[in-house]
Amino acid sequence: MAAQIIDGKAIAETIREEIRAEVAALVAGGVTPSIATILMGDDGGAQFYRGQIEKNTGTVGFACADHRLPADAAEHDVLGLIAQLNADPEVHGILALMPMPAHVDQTRVFNAITPLKDLDCVNPANIGHVLLGDSLFAPATPSACIEILDREAVDLRGLDVTVVGRSNIVGKPVALLCLRRHACVRFVHTQCRDMEAKCRDADVLISAAPVKDLIKPDMVKPGAVVIDVTTIRDEAGKQIGSLVFDGVCEVAAKVTPVPGGVGPVTNVMLLKNALAACKAQVGAG
Repeated sequence: MAAQIIDGKAIAETIREEIRAEVAALVAGGVTPSIATILMGDDGGAQFYRGQIEKNTGTVGFACADHRLPADAAEHDVLGLIAQLNADPEVHGILALMPMPAHVDQTRVFNAITPLKDLDCVNPANIGHVLLGDSLFAPATPSACIEILDREAVDLRGLDVTVVGRSNIVGKPVALLCLRRHACVRFVHTQCRDMEAKCRDADVLISAAPVKDLIKPDMVKPGAVVIDVTTIRDEAGKQIGSLVFDGVCEVAAKVTPVPGGVGPVTNVMLLKNALAACKAQVGAG
């Protein structure tokens, strides 16, 4: 069996076109969706991510405002900025970029962002809504996994889904989103016995543990769909995932590559979250 390699870039571009059309309609009605980023200090990774956000928002017609504070700014300064952005009707989404300086309480910052503008779903209220199944939007990477499965016509109802990893940002929320689709969900992690056999039972295997060569061909059920959420750098600096890729492709029916799989879809899901937030705030349908 030779697996279909899922083209995340193509899926992302389709979603981007859908978002562009909705944004054009909003702009025609006098509303431009707007995202505000907050960056404390000069962390290189955070600056790069901020630049990517600005680039991505520009491709769909969003406005993007960059708010920067020095690394030694007081915690009350960033909390005050968030309060201003929460109250600003022209700002529809807020992204507080990590890492923040050690003297700033990250949890306090997350809790300060009003849930309706919390595009990363870092406010516990939003994760609570994901748990309850009534969220307006969910974290971007877990949402990307579900979006890919939808676009690939994988109906999760009744399927056995195994999630490898139990992080708060990917593993737990993607499991909740699968449960919402009536899948039978199981977690595996480092404390599980016979992890290989548990993975082999899965119709859909979602790897969210950043370990090189973690998912081997004998851990994959023939004909399964394998979603690799991870991004790792190998010894040469090349971006790779957690699969023994070529071997897994000989067993699975569909596989996401790294790069070019979940990553591009994650980027547009953040835009989709921003669009949903904007529409909810302005009362658009």
